Amino acid sequence: MIKLFLIDDHPIVVTGIQNAIQEEEDIKVVGTALTATDAIRQLGELTIDLVILDIALPDMDGVELCKHIHKNFPGLKIMVLTTYGQVSFVTAMLRSGAMGYLYKNTSESELVLAIRKVYEGGRYLSEEVNQKLIAKASRTLPKRENFIPRLTRREKEILDLIVAEHTTQEIAAKLFLAPSTIETHRVSLCAKLGARNLAGLVKNAIKLGLV
Repeated sequence: MIKLFLIDDHPIVVTGIQNAIQEEEDIKVVGTALTATDAIRQLGELTIDLVILDIALPDMDGVELCKHIHKNFPGLKIMVLTTYGQVSFVTAMLRSGAMGYLYKNTSESELVLAIRKVYEGGRYLSEEVNQKLIAKASRTLPKRENFIPRLTRREKEILDLIVAEHTTQEIAAKLFLAPSTIETHRVSLCAKLGARNLAGLVKNAIKLGLV
């Protein structure tokens, strides 16, 4: 039997959770609390497997309560059921010991699935939460160190001749271009390859496999 303890300052939410699991023979609500203070008192008196809590509570925010439970009742599993969807709240709760994070608009079937998964020691994040975390991660990924810039055909020709140690005048003569045009392409190549001078240009071109 999975023994649940519910912490939410809205009685209608507590009732909704109880209704959602009433048909489940292996899940039972053994206690509820409308405040963090009352919850902490009861947690020390009851036999509980899993706590479901909200972030917004009248006397203590959910992050601090989660930390307190995780520290003082290490055997308890913690799951969040809230309306707060900001990634900052998700990461804060997960770092504080929560193993599940769902929104209050979740379905009854998903809630039951999450309870069982967290009880068994797994982590459960709703699909919407997962998508937000992925989106956040993709925006903060560092640029690839070995990013290969796209060169035009002319830039590639000029780069090959620079690596072959031809001067600007020699390259201009070979390609039937003005020396000033070669210089313009050289500046563009340095910018694309992140080089400050010809030596750096050659070094980076070789490193990136462009020649």
